[in-house]
Amino acid sequence: MGNHAKPLILNLGCGFLKRTDAVNVDAFECCRPDVKWDLNMAPYPWDDDSVDGIIMSHVLEHIPDWWRAFTECARILRPGGWYEVRVPDESSASALAYRDHFHVFNLLSFHGIHEAEHGTSAWAKENKETIPLKLESYSQVPFKKYNWMLKFPWLLRFCANHMRNFIHEQVFVFSKLP
Repeated sequence: MGNHAKPLILNLGCGFLKRTDAVNVDAFECCRPDVKWDLNMAPYPWDDDSVDGIIMSHVLEHIPDWWRAFTECARILRPGGWYEVRVPDESSASALAYRDHFHVFNLLSFHGIHEAEHGTSAWAKENKETIPLKLESYSQVPFKKYNWMLKFPWLLRFCANHMRNFIHEQVFVFSKLP
């Protein structure tokens, strides 16, 4: 049996929700992070292809230049590594209600990852930078009071598509391509 190094998992923007299976990173000392780092500052203090997994739970919406943060995560993630992004759902009142939320996300927000459509606007056609990430899964998580609707996915989907405040958050899971 060989020695296997413990995977390096980063909990970026941990706030007060620290994880025991990850290096907890935050800009605020009051959160008592393992590593104090402002995610607005690039480059991040990890080498290229050195991180096995990244968790950003309700963080990207707080970063003014979220795409730069996203590309930094792609840079430090090793090929085959995973990157989980959780953000408020676009239909949630909390998406832009907080004064420190700068962005609202949906599946279209990630144009520019490998093999994704670039859209039809002039900006999208001119800015063809691709990020070596692949979207592996996408899900929407309802507010807890609507969990009963999970038994009726058609009803939840209908309500989520046509009404506000049924879906709490979106979960995007990416993997880094070789």
